[in-house]
Amino acid sequence: MKKWLAVLALVLSAGVASADKAGVKVAELTAGGDAKEVKFEQQVSKVVIACTEGSVIINTVVVRNGSQTTPHKVGARINKGETQQITVGDKVDCTGLRISDDGRGTYVVRVKK
Repeated sequence: MKKWLAVLALVLSAGVASADKAGVKVAELTAGGDAKEVKFEQQVSKVVIACTEGSVIINTVVVRNGSQTTPHKVGARINKGETQQITVGDKVDCTGLRISDDGRGTYVVRVKK
């Protein structure tokens, strides 16, 4: 019985570690139209965008911290199954993102500390 509990604990801790490596999911969006606002509060060092359907073009990602904004030009086409990682600094305080996109697809936005 103890052996199975040890295995279960190992599996659960590995799942938590991999979720942390992948980052925290903050949005699932559809490309096209106006820029998207994503609100959350967390320290961020990287923004990871993964295309889940179709193809998307990410033009800019603006990091917000209250009224302060820092734009990051991306200019990348991302196809289904591909990701784009944007380094925004070293644990930058963030209250949200504004993402300018184009294309016909959906994508997931994750942030990493």
